[in-house]
Amino acid sequence: MLDAEPWIRSFPSAALPVTPWTVLFFPHSGGSADSCRDLAARLADTARTACVRYPGRAERGREPLFTDVHVLADQVAEALAPVRGDGPLVLFGHSLGAAVAYEVVRRMPDQRRLVLVASGHPAPSRIRLPVLEDPVGESSGDFDGPLVELIGSLGGADAGLLEHPVLRQMFLPVIRGDLMAYSRYRPAAGSAVDCPVVALTGTTDPLTNPLDVRAWERHTSSTLRVHELPGGHFFTNEHAEKVADILRGVMTNEWALDERP
Repeated sequence: MLDAEPWIRSFPSAALPVTPWTVLFFPHSGGSADSCRDLAARLADTARTACVRYPGRAERGREPLFTDVHVLADQVAEALAPVRGDGPLVLFGHSLGAAVAYEVVRRMPDQRRLVLVASGHPAPSRIRLPVLEDPVGESSGDFDGPLVELIGSLGGADAGLLEHPVLRQMFLPVIRGDLMAYSRYRPAAGSAVDCPVVALTGTTDPLTNPLDVRAWERHTSSTLRVHELPGGHFFTNEHAEKVADILRGVMTNEWALDERP
């Protein structure tokens, strides 16, 4: 089990995994463990699964939202260190979660038997986000408008929350806070990881393009594998079983066990 309260919680499963791998999920902006539950269930017979729990939502809803991706990565890496063990580990992050997962890997002194799966995210050196206004201290203006438009354009389950007034009121501050923190994120110059990277991208995702995804090769001293799937930013929802198949492939191929001394 990979439990480190309040930061990491395992998904329960009655199945006995057929591999020694664990998959640790990092949710997208505005996401929680529920965002990863379907994919985790599809992998239950292959690996143990767990999810990082960001503050300011779900069970941690009374806590302040995170404001700095680097500080968040520090906290997750510190929580992960004593519970990781020596088994092989996939860190799977979608969108914002890919940046957090990348920074967590960078903080791990031993990166053998690790694979970073960066989904729906350009290479760290090629991040370009839409500019959102910060409404703090302002007294007028439609600050939700651009954010609602962005969420709607990306689709996914989160877009459906906007149709429910109560859920919308709860959700918008969370995703705005995440995106504001993300907009301030800058990777260290020349930063890289020492483990294999698998990049997943949607063919019509407006936040990535093939060149930006291929640029992940500049951020690893190991191998890069790229998988393009049909769909937009949340192609992981549209093609969840295909994503699960890719992850199963990662965990049953020798190249993923990076045994370099």
